[in-house]
Amino acid sequence: MAYASFHQDSNNPVRQREITEGGLSQGKALAKIYGYMGIGLLITGVIAFFGAWLFSSQINKWLADGIQNVPLANAWIIGLFIAWGISFIGLLVLSFVIPMRAARSGKSLWVPYILYSVFMGILLIAVLLTGIPFWMIGEAFGITCLAFGAMFLIGWFAKKDISILGYIAMILLFTVLIASLVGVLTFIFRGMTVNQFFWFDIAIQGVMILVIMLITAVDTWRIKKIVANAGESSNIYLYCAFVMYTDFITLLLRILYIIARLQGRK
Repeated sequence: MAYASFHQDSNNPVRQREITEGGLSQGKALAKIYGYMGIGLLITGVIAFFGAWLFSSQINKWLADGIQNVPLANAWIIGLFIAWGISFIGLLVLSFVIPMRAARSGKSLWVPYILYSVFMGILLIAVLLTGIPFWMIGEAFGITCLAFGAMFLIGWFAKKDISILGYIAMILLFTVLIASLVGVLTFIFRGMTVNQFFWFDIAIQGVMILVIMLITAVDTWRIKKIVANAGESSNIYLYCAFVMYTDFITLLLRILYIIARLQGRK
């Protein structure tokens, strides 16, 4: 989840008209951005599903064979935790590297973008290893696509500056953080029942989804401006795809969490 930002050349009105008013140019830019975003999501999905399948199948096989394979299973578990640690650090570093490199010419974003997708896939192995069924993941993915698409339409076709939605999102986020802290402390000190805390958590996650959706709309609006002012460039499209990718993944995980919580309660 990120606010789109990029060095823009506002002294090129010809290029701006070509992108914003020329239907073919605008469509081409949009197709490339979402094509690159799809590549990132595909890499992440393949890594996550294949990694979870490989890890769980091997561990179960070794543990079923007997006690002699327990050290090998433990080695795999330790290796997975190390991979998660490296991936987490890698994501943090690349979150700064990609925007900085996008503002510079001559350095392709393909390698950091693919690495980011791979690291995210490794981290998401942990989500799949919790035993979440495929139908639940599919349901969350479908809902995410609808919500993401709605926010994209709002951001892309907005005629006026909608950056105010970003400020609203930040206010909501700050409020949610404070409310979460108060709620957790209240629950710890027995001021809230388990049932009350459950619905409190659902409400917090719902507001977080609203925050992400607002940010997605603002990011889409800013991406339209970035493409219009900066012209056609593979790095520009990759950076925009990276912003949309992070928004989509963040929204997907929040929606999946709520679905899993509600289903677990049933």
